[in-house]
Amino acid sequence: MAVALTIIRDEHRALASVLKGLQYLLDPVHSGRQKPDFALMKAILAYIEHFPDRLHHPKEDQYLFPVLRERDPSVCVVLDELERQHHSGPDVIARVAQAMRDCEANASQLASLKQAVDDYADFQWSHMRKEEQEILPAAERALLPADWELIDAAFKSNNDPLVGVERQQEFRELFRRVVNLMPAPMGLGPAQG
Repeated sequence: MAVALTIIRDEHRALASVLKGLQYLLDPVHSGRQKPDFALMKAILAYIEHFPDRLHHPKEDQYLFPVLRERDPSVCVVLDELERQHHSGPDVIARVAQAMRDCEANASQLASLKQAVDDYADFQWSHMRKEEQEILPAAERALLPADWELIDAAFKSNNDPLVGVERQQEFRELFRRVVNLMPAPMGLGPAQG
């Protein structure tokens, strides 16, 4: 299997875990059992805001999708949709960020924050599901070993200081911080009371 496919799936799992964690964190707040932990929610939001658009989507848009368009034109409509979602993602997450600021300023906005988080999670899960169920299998069938060499190198370059991209470590540290702050059972922090 291509290294890039493993990286994409791992990055999807990490993002899905963080999204689920944010929803988990909001549940006891929404039901009134706990006060909001805005520091943790902001750390989670920072990961969500930056990870897909700075690290993940550019690699798909620049390396995987163009080659797949050439090798399997039957998926072009789906690729067009996914690229539109890549471009609209920052607007969707901006609504979450605004809802979080509104909620922090006025607790009566909690329902709006929860709805914005749920909407964003649904958006991302649908997007990732389409990639994993339609695009990645098409890539596995259609791409040639030489195609994978270039795509794998691009995805692995996140760790390569020669290309000036050290974001992978930045995101690992942020992910680690989120996991350490997130209460058990979703993370390693103290259980919610």
